[in-house]
Amino acid sequence: MRAEGAGNGQPPGVSDPVKSVAEKTNFELMRWMFSFLRPVKSLAVVACSLLVIWITIDILITRQMGQAVDLIKVIHFKDPATRQGFWQWISGADTDAAKLRGVMLILTGLVVVNTVLRYFRETANMRLSMTMVYYIREAVYDKIQHVGFSFHDRVSTGQLINRALTDLQNVRSFIQTALLVTLEIVLIVGGYIILIFTLNPWLALVAAMPLPFWTWYILRFGKRVQPAGKAVMEAEDRNVSILTENIAGVHVVKAFAKKEQEIEKYNAACDTFFGKVRARIRLYAAFTPVIRTIATVSHLALYLLAGIFIITGYRLLGYKMEVGAFLVLGTAMGAILQRLQQVAVISEQYQNAIVSSRRLYEVLDAPGTTATRAGESPLSPLSALPAGPGAVRFENVTFGYDPAKPVLRDITFDVPGGKVVAIVGPTGSGKTTLVSLIARFYDPQQGRIIVDGSDIRALPLDMLRAQVAFVFQETHLFSDTVEANVAYGKPHIVGGAVEAAVRLAQAHEFVAELPKGYDTVLAERGASLSGGQKQRLAIARAILSDPRILVLDDATAAIDPETEEMIRRGMRHVMRDRTTFLIAHRISSVKKADLVVVLEGGRVTQVGTHEELMREAGHYREIAAAQLQGYDGDEDEENPSHMKRMRDELHVAGVAGAAVREEQQKI
Repeated sequence: MRAEGAGNGQPPGVSDPVKSVAEKTNFELMRWMFSFLRPVKSLAVVACSLLVIWITIDILITRQMGQAVDLIKVIHFKDPATRQGFWQWISGADTDAAKLRGVMLILTGLVVVNTVLRYFRETANMRLSMTMVYYIREAVYDKIQHVGFSFHDRVSTGQLINRALTDLQNVRSFIQTALLVTLEIVLIVGGYIILIFTLNPWLALVAAMPLPFWTWYILRFGKRVQPAGKAVMEAEDRNVSILTENIAGVHVVKAFAKKEQEIEKYNAACDTFFGKVRARIRLYAAFTPVIRTIATVSHLALYLLAGIFIITGYRLLGYKMEVGAFLVLGTAMGAILQRLQQVAVISEQYQNAIVSSRRLYEVLDAPGTTATRAGESPLSPLSALPAGPGAVRFENVTFGYDPAKPVLRDITFDVPGGKVVAIVGPTGSGKTTLVSLIARFYDPQQGRIIVDGSDIRALPLDMLRAQVAFVFQETHLFSDTVEANVAYGKPHIVGGAVEAAVRLAQAHEFVAELPKGYDTVLAERGASLSGGQKQRLAIARAILSDPRILVLDDATAAIDPETEEMIRRGMRHVMRDRTTFLIAHRISSVKKADLVVVLEGGRVTQVGTHEELMREAGHYREIAAAQLQGYDGDEDEENPSHMKRMRDELHVAGVAGAAVREEQQKI
């Protein structure tokens, strides 16, 4: 099953993407929350119908009880000479006894039906609740999969987990409560007031008097409690974030012996959370007694008025109070008072839900990767990625995570299809950001990227990404078998093809030594493997996906030089006729590339082959010279450090010239 709108990442109810969540009114958020009832509207109708029937029967039971008491009173106060025994009342022909038998028979039938209805009502309510949870969770998870990378950059993992669990449950609980409990309160209060009205209109008027006071006080209270509820949830976000970070980074915490520091940090966050919760509790501690006082005063006033009617036998405009009516009044007011006291619970759920819905709406309304920017005409998507060798062209590309602070500026260069291009540059120059744009993890603010003659913004996103495989700098493996991790991009491929990819990545030897080989289930994030082993499995995963464009983002950083050379030899076959972007810091990995692009400060400063760049002054020749020269020992005047040698232009030029001559001799 799939929730409405889940197929395109658009959840039910998100119909106004232009209006930000901060601009949404409480009424608009309420309407949005109730849109989650669309997929379960049939269940909601069944649950509401059963509730209406159950309450109707419950009110009829109370009415029948009043009639039974009045008949018993009539029979009891008859002339003693005409009184009959119990069995005569049960089976006799006395008119009042016959009426009592009929009333009791109807009462028994109503009680039995009410008991059966209660079972079906509870079952329907639970089914409605669980089905609605399923659809909301599906919408949230589906949206997290479709949302743009910029959203994940802005919202922490802990916040997302808390919104997908706590906030989701707050919204679900309120929707169900607002639908069923509110309907129950309205029907119980309205139904019993109507019943009281049939007995005595003046009593019904007194019973309805507290309702305007309740409404005014609840609205006034809501304005004060919403900021307190938001503060509690933000403090809870912080707690979840700390837990998530510490579980993920447990090795770092233990390695630096910072357990006590982390415990103190979490305790401080818990103290903050406790303080926010106490502040909210104090608000409700003042709210609940007022609500109950209004209900109790109304209840006592009704009993006092009813008692006066019964004791004095007083008639007001022709209405007189009987004992049975007093019993009905007592039962009715008990039910009314009980339901009205639930208003405090509903109010609390409402305030929590309004805060949670804003946070959940921010997730479900977040723009996807393919969102069209303001002022830009959407391109017509093609039916398929056109055939080609994987040629890539950057045309005047400018991008920044914050548009006011560009990370890449006016990037322009061509990569012929099937060639290997190395991206080099100092740390923070934008290398990883550059290759991320190829798969549309982000869209540039200016310029465009063309793959085989097509603007990538006009291509179906899934199809584009299926043709671009990444080996990231930080490897992530799932808690699944080795085979499933390698075949993640193409899960239908098993067996020999998986093993072939693993062999090319030089990983078969250690995989074969695992307890169950390729069927071994890896620990979370591949924690049971070394960094180099995880990296080799990630390379195998990219090889098996058979992409048109392969991106290796410092893929051999965690691998020793010997294994790196073995992988490089195996990758020559894989990289043949395949466009490959290689981000690396080792000149030994870069110098065999067909094209080298040097990034500095977010700009392309040099483009050429290894030999061409070694002949011209610049960043590439400097880092090549530093690596080829090596480190000669302690820093002194005769043996200066790498940084000192790099500052010596004559020394750099000499080393670069020697390196070029060495390359020419090899050729």
